[in-house]
Amino acid sequence: MRKSKFCSGPSLRYIFLLNNSNFIANMFEPSVPLDLELWSLHHRLKRQCGKYIDSYLDISWGHVTSCIPKSYFSRPLIHRWSNTSLLINFELAFHKTYQTQKFWKVPEPRLRCLLRKNIAERVVSCYRNCLEENPELEKHVNRGTSSSPEILMEMLGELFEG
Repeated sequence: MRKSKFCSGPSLRYIFLLNNSNFIANMFEPSVPLDLELWSLHHRLKRQCGKYIDSYLDISWGHVTSCIPKSYFSRPLIHRWSNTSLLINFELAFHKTYQTQKFWKVPEPRLRCLLRKNIAERVVSCYRNCLEENPELEKHVNRGTSSSPEILMEMLGELFEG
């Protein structure tokens, strides 16, 4: 925990803590199911990893999803589809976060995959839902002036390779 304070920001700090906790949890993975002490330690560390993932997502990607306000869906249709600044703000926030984290390293493949999946579930699904609810915004994306959810998914597939 002390060394995590040397990380340049809270997002990287959670990745550091997550990498280390996951490494230790994997070291203590009980090979014999009857070893209750190892089993308990392993599961405690895995729960801690889950908390680090949630905190990382909130700190790193929360501002991206906040570009699509929850109340957006309750607006009258005429106001919703005329507002493409929503897409611009979302994309700017997404690309900034992506560029910042593109070369961060998560060495364990299962953890890397889990992080990408969680980001996609939280961020890309929010974007996709917004587009599905607003055909005019979806047309804007289909014309190539904004990134499609598929492009964002491809980009997420490049995260954490180092």
